[in-house]
Amino acid sequence: MSVAAAGTAAASDVWTERRRRVRELRSHHGFARQLLDFYGSLLGVQEKAFDDAAASRPTAEKLCAYVAELVVPSVIDVSVAAGPDSMRHELIRRLEGTNPQAIVQTWIDGEDQPAVDRFLARAALGPVLEALGAEARAVCAGPRDALHCPHCGGPPQLSYFAPGPEDLATGPRYLVCARCGAGWGFARMTCAACGEDRSAKLTIFSEHGTTSGEHGSVVRGLQRVVPAHDPGAVFPHLRIEACESCRGYLLSIDLAADPGAVAVVDELAAIPLDLYARERGFTKITPNLMGF
Repeated sequence: MSVAAAGTAAASDVWTERRRRVRELRSHHGFARQLLDFYGSLLGVQEKAFDDAAASRPTAEKLCAYVAELVVPSVIDVSVAAGPDSMRHELIRRLEGTNPQAIVQTWIDGEDQPAVDRFLARAALGPVLEALGAEARAVCAGPRDALHCPHCGGPPQLSYFAPGPEDLATGPRYLVCARCGAGWGFARMTCAACGEDRSAKLTIFSEHGTTSGEHGSVVRGLQRVVPAHDPGAVFPHLRIEACESCRGYLLSIDLAADPGAVAVVDELAAIPLDLYARERGFTKITPNLMGF
């Protein structure tokens, strides 16, 4: 498993760790409970897809057909059963006469597609790419450069800081691919969308403010989403990394600040931070699996 996947958990424990983190976050973040419950239901389908793909090892040439035939139907079933009302209605409407293989292939090709199609393709293809590794990821379209996944060419979904040596405040920074879950090292003070590296153009929003050399401000008003008896920070280990040049942003998770965090799960639950960034005119580099 790639270094970015290690940012969530070891390969043998990744699904257990994602479920654990869903349970923890849903108990503290009532505003994200419905979304986390849905994601928790989806994890069962994804884990089975991961295990089945690891056992059967479909060839790269058959990747799209394999995912469309064996994984997409299960994603649809759990989404209709446990997804938000708006998603259920859109799925039922959209799937009439739609070819699942075309939906998956569009995501593999890196082309634009409707949000519900993108969700189906991501939810179904992601665990299969995680299981199969380099050969399957190589068939995906996209540039292999510093701003894209070196394994599949996909765009970055989030950023995280790994725990660092004791003499450093934070460890190295990594980006996590939105398509295959792999990751790659990336410079700390650099925009993951356009490569901007002038500190005056890079804005950090967090509840604890910024560190030395960083430009930004403190996130205000998030306390309204938590009970009055719990006045602490809502997301003490998360921050918004925004760029004034391209107006893009992504969320970053500090795993040293919260060793129990699972990057891909914590990013899903950080809805108020996404809304905070949007209110200030920034656009997320890549919406997450749930469309935020």
